[in-house]
Amino acid sequence: MRLKGFLIVLILFVFVGCNEIQRPKKPDNFIKEDLMVDVLYDISLMRTLRTYNMNEMRSLGIVPDSLIYKKYNIDSLQFAESINYYSVNFNDYAALWEEVNKRLIAQRDKLQFNQNDEDSIRNAAEKIKRDSINRQAKSKDSLLMLEETQDSILAPIGN
Repeated sequence: MRLKGFLIVLILFVFVGCNEIQRPKKPDNFIKEDLMVDVLYDISLMRTLRTYNMNEMRSLGIVPDSLIYKKYNIDSLQFAESINYYSVNFNDYAALWEEVNKRLIAQRDKLQFNQNDEDSIRNAAEKIKRDSINRQAKSKDSLLMLEETQDSILAPIGN
């Protein structure tokens, strides 16, 4: 009986506690969607760089968050309030991140294309180098054959 009473009280607390959810009001210094996409895109890039080479960023004195806030002329409170507002409105928040994802994929594809171009140029240069080495080797072989032929001409005839 005590367990049933405890469960009923727990369910009431959960019901009453979840009933009072207040959505945050739109901040006065709200970051608009297009600017927020740019900020989130740069934050994503910075996080990638931070995981890639944090020591170099530290040695250069780069503080990624401050750099982004300065670039877009926003502050951390403005960013936090705007993110808080967007995150409660799930569809808007998901749309922001979908746009960021599209931009990241486009950037990745562009870099991959450039890498493929560089690889094909490198491969072509290596092929030219190999071909020139092969030509030099063949010309050395033909010189050796020529020397052998000349030696046979100069050699005395007959036994």
